[in-house]
Amino acid sequence: MLHYLDGIRPADEIPELKDMQKVSLDSKELSLGKLLVENLSSEHFDLSKYSDAYSQELEKLIDSKVKGKPVIEKPVEKVQETQDLVAALKASLQQQTKSKR
Repeated sequence: MLHYLDGIRPADEIPELKDMQKVSLDSKELSLGKLLVENLSSEHFDLSKYSDAYSQELEKLIDSKVKGKPVIEKPVEKVQETQDLVAALKASLQQQTKSKR
């Protein structure tokens, strides 16, 4: 599971992990785990470039509500139900083409 950088904490800062017993690993298990991590890692991926916009906006909303400010809801677009998926795809593509112009 991918987490944002601000949500990752060192294991020693998590109180629930302090009482856990240490597990002994076979050298083959350890080398396989290291190999998996190395193969699934990328030097080009920088987690600090990404942030959790949803959580940040939610925190702002909660803070403003705690301060007694009114919460303004954005209107939700009504989605039309369709039975014809091909027509829906064509309409979506036409809408994207219009917005690019």
